[in-house]
Amino acid sequence: MGLPDPQGGRLVDRVLPAAESQRRRSERSALASVRLSEEATFDLEKIAVGAYSPLTGFQGSADLEAVLERGRLADGTPWSLPILLAQPPTEAIGPRGPGIGDEVLLEDASGRPIGLLRLEEVYPIPKSRVAERIFGTTDPAHPNVADLVAAPSHAWAGPIELLDWPELPDRSLERTPAEMRARFRARGWSNVAAYQCRNPPHTAHELLQRQTLEREEIDGLLIHPVVGRLKAGDYRPQIILQAYRVLTERYLPADRVELASLSISMRYAGPRAALFLATVRKNFGCRSYIVGRDQAGVGGFYEPTAAQRIFDDFPDLGVVPIRFSESFFCRRCQWMASPRSCGHAPTDRIDTSQSRIRRLLGNGEPLPPELLRPEVAEILRQPDPFVPADGPGPLPPLAG
Repeated sequence: MGLPDPQGGRLVDRVLPAAESQRRRSERSALASVRLSEEATFDLEKIAVGAYSPLTGFQGSADLEAVLERGRLADGTPWSLPILLAQPPTEAIGPRGPGIGDEVLLEDASGRPIGLLRLEEVYPIPKSRVAERIFGTTDPAHPNVADLVAAPSHAWAGPIELLDWPELPDRSLERTPAEMRARFRARGWSNVAAYQCRNPPHTAHELLQRQTLEREEIDGLLIHPVVGRLKAGDYRPQIILQAYRVLTERYLPADRVELASLSISMRYAGPRAALFLATVRKNFGCRSYIVGRDQAGVGGFYEPTAAQRIFDDFPDLGVVPIRFSESFFCRRCQWMASPRSCGHAPTDRIDTSQSRIRRLLGNGEPLPPELLRPEVAEILRQPDPFVPADGPGPLPPLAG
């Protein structure tokens, strides 16, 4: 049994060779250009390297409609989140604005050319429907709904090509799907489990990773933290990567674990996001996917087990979910446990959540060993470990 086929059967590659990229960039003065948001910049790269296979570009209205209504692309392929390039209507760009069939230069926030788009469709984004169907709410207190409210009104759709890599705080652990698959094959792995995370590891996380490695059918584990654009108050990407480096190097078996970063914008869409994140890891070569409680949730917007149950609705996804219940540290057991393995009273359970860790950090209190490995605790005590709260103020209700 080899590695699973990418979604759609083929790993997309839309990265231009260096010489061709240089030639195309030299022609930039002849093209209309647009600046990308940080989210779209990450999405451009992930489309190009095949992480979002079978997508070859930003999605058109037919795919968006199918995703909203069925969690699939228009051709029936499972796909749970829209990947849109939000821009104003083309007439708002000015006399040099592109038309259908034109090539558009895509620039990052600094104006650096990083991609090309062959414009095939421009259509209004039904923001209220997107919010309700994808995030389950139109409340702008939800961070992604807030982003949707603030985004331009239209979607530009069409195939893309990557000219240059987006700038990242740390690219040392970034791997393309092709590179990751090559590493798995070199190790002789065919059934790799992916571990999704967006926070530094605490003892409950380590428990899930170790329990997964104990499974006979699992050849290896990919720990794959999301370190792209996160919401204010999240840990900074450098903190997350430092913490996982020390955990994997000092505590987990080197011959059974791969660590790589995934630079994308986190979508806090609960079950929809869990399915999407599993699909992305399938493209990286993972046949199995760890799903904890309330994965990709935020606030109280999602029922805790919804992210686990959604996999039952997509048996053709080609990913085996590994479901885990909530865990805790038991004072009487003196070890990590779950309601399935511990019979002691709830009063004996010590919360190992990120909320408790943040509270202790904020109060300057010690981080006890039942919560964190001491090396990880030392990393979290560095100055300014969190993304600053510099986002926009209150947003108006959704329209459209």
